[in-house]
Amino acid sequence: MMEERKEPKLVHHFIPCPQYDVSGMECWLSEMAEQGLLLQKDGLFCEIATFEKGTPQKITYRLQAASKSTSMWSDNNGDPDVEEMELSEQFGWEYVAKRGEFHIYRTSNPKARELHTDKEVQALAMNAMKKRQEDSIFSSLFFGIIYPYVLSRGKIILTMVHVGTVPITLAVVAGLWMTIHSIVRAVKLIKLRKQVLRGESLGSGKEWKKGMWVYHVTNTLRKCVYVVALIVLCKVLGDNIMDENYIPLSEYTGTVPFKTMQDFIPNGNMERMNMTVGNLNTIRVWSDMLSAVNYEWDEAGTVKSTDGTVLSGGLEVIYHETKADWIAKRLVVEYLRKGKEEKEYESLELDMKELDEAVAFTTTLHFPSVILRKGNKILYARFYTSGKETVEFELSEWAGFLAESLMD
Repeated sequence: MMEERKEPKLVHHFIPCPQYDVSGMECWLSEMAEQGLLLQKDGLFCEIATFEKGTPQKITYRLQAASKSTSMWSDNNGDPDVEEMELSEQFGWEYVAKRGEFHIYRTSNPKARELHTDKEVQALAMNAMKKRQEDSIFSSLFFGIIYPYVLSRGKIILTMVHVGTVPITLAVVAGLWMTIHSIVRAVKLIKLRKQVLRGESLGSGKEWKKGMWVYHVTNTLRKCVYVVALIVLCKVLGDNIMDENYIPLSEYTGTVPFKTMQDFIPNGNMERMNMTVGNLNTIRVWSDMLSAVNYEWDEAGTVKSTDGTVLSGGLEVIYHETKADWIAKRLVVEYLRKGKEEKEYESLELDMKELDEAVAFTTTLHFPSVILRKGNKILYARFYTSGKETVEFELSEWAGFLAESLMD
């Protein structure tokens, strides 16, 4: 009767040292082998090493700088070329796995010739690694800091208030951490390159035990920040895309701290348009660390008064009560910048001495917009009329109605 083959017993361990600690990684893997734990083929993933439990043995590991990208998206899944692995096998070395910028080999033969003793061969691999690290620094700077800033077009406070200070802060922290981590790793690997090319020893690797817990904590914390930032941002952006935070005005029972179209006409009765276009006739109410009270109001319809006066059109209002005056001042700057980014921007005169700031302009649609501020209260609004029978308001009139909202 054939003996049933047993499944190998697998053991998982967190990797105790960063990828640029070459001698530390080599020493740790050798010590694990002496405990009967042999690294599995392709057994490194997400800072976790998978070992097969067996007989304790003497194994020597070597990390070799990869001459090409080790990404799973690169040629041959980031593994060494077949010719390179066959050549290494001729000298008694077996390819095991990849980690970061390195390929990991091992041998049980204490007399096996060292891999790549030729400095010119090492120089080619190290130069390729240096180039990849320089690209990595640029990518981290671009995607972690520059691109998010460009995406917001410099309107940082406006983005934080509308999207949420917490998710934006988490994203910024994650971006900065990613950038700093990439720079530190690149600097360490470039120093390692110089050390190898000078023929200097990489050390015994025994020091990995001293920094093990520091590495575990910082590495875990960094990944937690990345994951939390991604989840929170996806949740917030998903809600905004799906309009989950917008309530139809027909269902809203609260009161708003600003004038609406119905307040423009004494004893008026509002009949809103029964149609769905974007966020038309909806309201969004939220709170943020920078601005405790926030409203987005978008209404369109007809107000009819008992005396026969008719007002047809629409009113869009964004209202904030910020935690400090400087935040409101900054929002004025960024709302104005947003207006200037639209086509056919044209400034309008608006004199309202009772306010701290009052700005008016028109853009492509030629509907006048205003930005009004009093202390920590700010109101951004756009008003338009439609129809032949509608009553018309001068800019100073309807802006004056809205300004009263900030004086309370």
